Amino acid sequence: MNNIRTTGILTIGMVLLYQTVSAYDPATLNLLKNNIPAWNAKPLATPGHTVDLSRAPLENADLSIACLVKANLKGAFMKGAKLSDANIQGANLRWSMMEKADLSRANMADANLFEANFENANLKGTNLKGATFIEQANFSGATFSNNTILPSGERATSRWSTMHNAKFVSEPESAMPTSNTSPAPEHSAPYTSGTQTEEITETGKSMQQAALPNENFENASLDNAEMENANLINANFHKADLESARMHGANLQGANLDRAFLKGTDLSNTNLSKAMLYGTVLNGANLSGANLEGASLLDADLEGARLDGANLKGANIMDANFNNAKLSPLTILPSGEHATEKWAVMKQAIFVKP
Repeated sequence: MNNIRTTGILTIGMVLLYQTVSAYDPATLNLLKNNIPAWNAKPLATPGHTVDLSRAPLENADLSIACLVKANLKGAFMKGAKLSDANIQGANLRWSMMEKADLSRANMADANLFEANFENANLKGTNLKGATFIEQANFSGATFSNNTILPSGERATSRWSTMHNAKFVSEPESAMPTSNTSPAPEHSAPYTSGTQTEEITETGKSMQQAALPNENFENASLDNAEMENANLINANFHKADLESARMHGANLQGANLDRAFLKGTDLSNTNLSKAMLYGTVLNGANLSGANLEGASLLDADLEGARLDGANLKGANIMDANFNNAKLSPLTILPSGEHATEKWAVMKQAIFVKP
């Protein structure tokens, strides 16, 4: 009876967690859209909290010179928004929709651009130094200039723009930024009474050994969540954020992790048999000893992941990226055979001998 009650509390807590963490606060959104000077004057963030604007409706909003440092703009709808000279450094722009947005001269250094849509956007003079997952973003028809700074720190070129289906224009050359701008004062987390958020966050951190089979975590924000040894059979994590989550020993058999973000996640000794991992980001994830038998890893990104002792028997690894992933003689390949140095080299992976 106690177990049932605990599970119920955890389930309710989890539902509230991603309603609170991944849903924008209307008052916060209203302030941003109507009073940029007041928005920029807000006090520093509470340590560990960032302003949450995930899935916020910001179409055609005038956010010029707005401070959005480290803001969570995951899935935000910003088509036609004006963001010229805005400070978006270190922001989470995963799956954000920024078609036709004006991002000229915006500071987007260190921003996460995973599958963000910048179609026909203005990126002239934009600082993208250190931005991540730029190759997964859509720049079709976007405009770059010689003053646009790429993630490498170099200026954009006509060749680079053409390779990314973008346009290129020449402008009078401006000075290169000497370094990434120091983060401007951050805003506090959603401007509500922090009590409920803190309680829910604590609930979310205590999911070790929780029984949550068939639970729906679609689009949930679960970065750094602690889910060790949890029962998550057939759970739905479609497009969920699970960066650096701790899921050691969890049972994820048949789980849907389609397009989920699991960079640096601890999945060691997890059961991922028959799991759906289509297009899943697993950069630097720890899959040591994980059971991936019969899993679908089609187009998954396993760059730098640990796969020593992982079981990939019968897994679909078509178009998966194994660059710098670590394999060992105990790794079982889709063929059912043990991994070899030759196979690792063929996949640009690293073969680690005991």
